[in-house]
Amino acid sequence: MRCQKILQQLNDEGIEVIFTANDVTPIEFSIILTSTDPTLSNFVSDILQNMSSAKVQICHVETRGNEASHDVLLACKATKNQLIHSAELLTQNHVALTKFSIFAKKLSDEKNQSQIWFPRHISELDQCSKCITKYEPTTDPRHPGHGDVAYIARRKFLNDQALEFKFGDEIGYVDYTEEEHATWKAVYEKLGDLHLSHTCAVYRQNLKILQEEKVLTADRIPQIRDVNKFLQKKTGFELRPCSGLLSARDFLASLAFRVFQTTTYLRHHKSPHHSPEPDLIHELLGHVPMFSDPLLAQMSQDIGLMSLGASDEHIEKLSTVYWFIVEFGLCKEDGKLKAIGAGLLSAYGELMHACSDAPEHKDFDPAVTAVQKYEDDDYQPLYFVADSIHDALAKLRKYASSMDRPFSVVYDPFTKSIEAIESSADLEKAFSRLSNDLSAITHAADRMKISITM
Repeated sequence: MRCQKILQQLNDEGIEVIFTANDVTPIEFSIILTSTDPTLSNFVSDILQNMSSAKVQICHVETRGNEASHDVLLACKATKNQLIHSAELLTQNHVALTKFSIFAKKLSDEKNQSQIWFPRHISELDQCSKCITKYEPTTDPRHPGHGDVAYIARRKFLNDQALEFKFGDEIGYVDYTEEEHATWKAVYEKLGDLHLSHTCAVYRQNLKILQEEKVLTADRIPQIRDVNKFLQKKTGFELRPCSGLLSARDFLASLAFRVFQTTTYLRHHKSPHHSPEPDLIHELLGHVPMFSDPLLAQMSQDIGLMSLGASDEHIEKLSTVYWFIVEFGLCKEDGKLKAIGAGLLSAYGELMHACSDAPEHKDFDPAVTAVQKYEDDDYQPLYFVADSIHDALAKLRKYASSMDRPFSVVYDPFTKSIEAIESSADLEKAFSRLSNDLSAITHAADRMKISITM
């Protein structure tokens, strides 16, 4: 009776309620709450406080939204009565709440996956740019910038600018300080001493091109918009400003559109040669040379496409594999360990550590790597070793393709949009476009008297 009363009250107040669970024992739920409150932090604070009062255990939080409304997505564990109590508290205490949707995790995988939102057009990446707070100088005493008021203010200024960026905006010019340029130069030159001995050949080749074309130089921090001009010509990838570490789902979804979300702030000048969080040095010296390689760019996009609509469990495993190989992976060249991961390629201290005998090294197997625990605030005690960067990403792509979804996706590079293939009609449309592309290739082959067999 109490359940029905609360649900009726919510409906009477004009709040749409979808309740698909009927369990009285604790179970895992996904909840989506929508509010028109202009202040997202107030909305999230209210949710956490009321959920705690109702004894609902929150396992994960994500936020998305725009100027008109905000969505908060929760993964939680509770009984039905506890969830109903939380709904009662929220409707009493938060007048701007407009929707409270609850989905039981025990629903079939196909039904759950059909409910997982993912961007269908590149413009919808505006909803995939919320930062996860993990290692902040304002709250974490382990951060080198903790207590540095000037550094914290500068970082906030750059992050606020990044948060304002929307699809279609021109990426603004950042006037970096002389201290920031000095930090960049110190890292750039220090890492240069290890390139031949500690980094893979593919990285060195692409880095050399970036240096020859003056995209990357030691003296000045490059502007993101200038780097984008280079990447667009090479592989079609582009950098998009963000304010810090993204959720794994949002980060991987961006790759599906050949977009890499990048921070604009730099690590603290007191610790230039190791950064346990992403920063601009990490993005430019670690990732950009790899995204300028056509094959690596294609593989990265494929991994992003395979992440769209995947279950939370699959996203967690895929992001763990990505962490260990794309961020901190090694390969063998000429009998020596060489770095392929961006986290190593942009941090002198950990690059030396990873290629030494100090840590443990294991052959890269995505199925094993997916369940391996990792460190995100210190050097890794374990690194995975692939035969090459191409071999590593090929294995990662194969692993991602083995994750079951009730649909497939196709990227349309002309409209920069995603098409979900769920029916024969969808498949026919995709084949039609492929047929047109193949026709052009066949015509070119005919002119050169080359035979193509399918």
